[in-house]
Amino acid sequence: MSITVHVTHEAIHKVGGIGSVLAGLITAGPYRQATQRTILVGPLTDRHRAGPLGMDGTVLYDNWSGIRSDSVGPALYDIERARGVRLVYGRRRFDCPDGTQVEPEVLLVDVEGSVPHGLGYFKFLLFQAFGLASDRHDGQWEYEQYVRLAEPAYDAVMSLLQDRGDTPVHFVAHEFMGLPTAFKAQLAGDSGVSTIFYAHEVATARRLVEELQGGDVAFYGALHAAVETGQYVDDIFGPQDAFYKHALIRQAWRCDAIFAVGDLVVKELQFLGAEFSGRTIDRVYNGLPVTQMLTPTEREAARGRLASVAEGLLGWSPDFVFTHVGRLVPSKGLWRDLLVLDGLEEALAAQGRSAVLILLATEAGPRLPASIEQIRRDYAWPVVHREGYPDLTSGELEFDLRVRLHNARARRTRALFVNQFGFDTISTGGAVPPGVDFADLRRGSDAEFGMSTYEPFGIAQIEPLAFGALSVISDACGCLGYLQQVAAKKSGPPLFVLGDFTRGGGDAVPGEGGWPGLDAITRRQQEQRCSRQVARSLGEALQDDAAGRERQLRAGHSAAAAMSWDQVVKAQYLPAIARLEQRL
Repeated sequence: MSITVHVTHEAIHKVGGIGSVLAGLITAGPYRQATQRTILVGPLTDRHRAGPLGMDGTVLYDNWSGIRSDSVGPALYDIERARGVRLVYGRRRFDCPDGTQVEPEVLLVDVEGSVPHGLGYFKFLLFQAFGLASDRHDGQWEYEQYVRLAEPAYDAVMSLLQDRGDTPVHFVAHEFMGLPTAFKAQLAGDSGVSTIFYAHEVATARRLVEELQGGDVAFYGALHAAVETGQYVDDIFGPQDAFYKHALIRQAWRCDAIFAVGDLVVKELQFLGAEFSGRTIDRVYNGLPVTQMLTPTEREAARGRLASVAEGLLGWSPDFVFTHVGRLVPSKGLWRDLLVLDGLEEALAAQGRSAVLILLATEAGPRLPASIEQIRRDYAWPVVHREGYPDLTSGELEFDLRVRLHNARARRTRALFVNQFGFDTISTGGAVPPGVDFADLRRGSDAEFGMSTYEPFGIAQIEPLAFGALSVISDACGCLGYLQQVAAKKSGPPLFVLGDFTRGGGDAVPGEGGWPGLDAITRRQQEQRCSRQVARSLGEALQDDAAGRERQLRAGHSAAAAMSWDQVVKAQYLPAIARLEQRL
C-alpha cells in the first residue's frame, strides 16, 4: 500500500484530459486496492465561492470561512501562519464503475490572494539545484502560481501525513504544473517520499508542431531523424528555454520516475536532452471507461437517430454518419477530415451510397440556447453560418469556409459543422430533434475522426470504439500503440484506420533548410496523399449491413474492455509504481 499525492490544476474541475485521467485512475478497482490514501493538490481557483471544492466536494477545513477541524485544523493552521497563505482541505466524491463511491482528500492553496513567505528564497533554491531561472518567467502567471503552490502544498501534505509510519508517499506531478511541488519534495530530502513526472504531453513538442509551417510532418520528421544523428530539440530548432513550460519539463528527468501516456510522448521526452535518453520512461496509456455492450438493436436505433438529424437539416438520410467531437484548435487537424471526405467521393459514388460528417467543435464557450434559437430562425444554423458572435468566431469562420468549399463541390458527402457545446434539442435550438442527445454521437457513429497533428493520447478518438465505431486517427495520436497492441491479439473486423501523415514518405522530405524549413505547400501535398489513402482504407473497412455492424460492435466492445482503466492500472500503472519502490 502507498499514499499518492496528485498535484494538478484539475484537482476540482475537469478542464481537459488530466481530469479524465484522474477520474479513471482513482475509481479503478486495482488502484483503490493498492492505494492507502489519495490526496489531490492544486491551486484554489474558486476563492470567493461558498463551496470551493465544487458540487461533489465537502469542506472540512477553511479557517478563512470559519470551518475548522479538530483532527487536521491545528496542523494546517500552523502551515497557514508559517507560509502566509490560505488553505482549504476536504474531500471530493467520485463515482466508480462498480457502483460504489470514493472520496479522496483534496488540499487547495490560495496562491492568488497572497504571496507565500519565503517565495524568493525558494526560487533561489530552484535555480541553485535545478537551473530554473524564475526571473525569466516573471510575467507568466501559469509558471508563477505553481511555484507559489509548491512549498505551502508540500508542507501541508506532510502535516496531514504525520502518522504515515513507513508507508511510501508518491508525489505525482501531472504535467509541468506539478513539477515545482515535486522539486520541493526533492529539496526536502525525506527518504520516504518519491516523485513522479506524469507526462500527459510534452509542451515543447506541442508548440513546435503548432508553430512550424511543416507542422507534425516537420517536427516528427526531425525527431525520427535525430534518433540516428544523436541530436536533440535545441540542436535542430534552437534554444527553447525562454518557453516557461519547456524550462520546467526540461528538468523533469530529475524525478524518481517518469510516466508517459503514449509512445510518441516517450520519444518527445527523449528528444529534449541526453538526460532523458538515459532514463527509464514507463508507458502508462490512458484507459477507457467501462460500458455495457449495446445490443445490435440499440446500436441500429442510435444510428437511425443520427441519420434523422442529418435528414432534418439537409433533407436526405445518409447511409453512413461520421463524427468528430473535439476542441477547434489547430492541433486537432479538422481540415484533414474534409480531405478524407473528398477522397471518399469516388468510392461512395460507385456504391451508390452517401455519408455525413457531424463536426461538434467550437473555440468559444457554450452559446446560450436562446441565442442559438434566434440564429436558427434567422438563417437556418447550423447548415448556414454567419460571421460574428453568437455564431462564428474568427477561428470558426476560417474552418467554416473550408466546410462550405467542400459542400459546394461534393455530391456524396456533406460536412455539418455544429459550433456549440451540447448536442440536444435545447442547446441546438431545435436543430437536434427531441430524443437525440450527445450519447448518440458515440453510440450511433460509424467512424470517429481524429487525425490530429499533436495528440499525446487521443481518448475522444477511441471512446466510440466500444459502440462499434471505427477510429480514424493519424500516426501522431498516442493511442495508436495501444490500439495496435489490442488489435494484434484479436481477430475480426479492423478497429481503426490509420493515416501515416508523418511517416508516409513521398514529397515530405527536408530541403536545404532541413526539417525546420519544410514549407506548408509540401506539408499539404503530404496531407492530401495520406488523406486519399485513409479514404480508401475507410471505404473498405465500413460495414454496410446490419450483420457486419454487429460484428464490428462485438469486436469494438471487446477491444475497449481490454483498454479499460482497470487493465491500465493493473498492467501498466501499478507495475511502474512497484519498479519505482524497488529502486528506492
